[in-house]
Amino acid sequence: MVSPLGTDDYHEGALIRLGDARRLSDQERWVGAIYLAGRAVECILRSLWWLKTGQPKIGHDLRDLLRRARSLGMLGADDAKLHDYINEVAVVWYNNLRFVGDSRFLRDLKAVGRDKRAGGQKVKGDALKANARWMVGVCEAIVSRGDLVWKHCRTE
Repeated sequence: MVSPLGTDDYHEGALIRLGDARRLSDQERWVGAIYLAGRAVECILRSLWWLKTGQPKIGHDLRDLLRRARSLGMLGADDAKLHDYINEVAVVWYNNLRFVGDSRFLRDLKAVGRDKRAGGQKVKGDALKANARWMVGVCEAIVSRGDLVWKHCRTE
């Protein structure tokens, strides 16, 4: 029987999935990069939750995971940018993204207005590429901050 996942598993998984997302982005595998970058964020938030509560199953909603981490006092007012990033990532990322191809995901991007920039200007070039590069970068920032918080909480 396989033992349940714990905080260490989620933490390590976050770092590994982020590395996988970077490699997929380098190979121009945009949807896979976006999916794994979002999964890394989910993992780091789950690791924080697990660390303080020991409760395993909490779903895939990034905004809910963020609310839970904040409710435990793990993320404070100085993490407002992190909150903004996660809200933006949650617009693009969803758990079933692992099942879709480029054409479907491009339609999804258009449906949520991510084929356009602020002000309504269309993204120049490949919207998948632009969103994947943005997503991997933002998720790196989120996971990096979550990693610091996790390490700090481990030593308390």
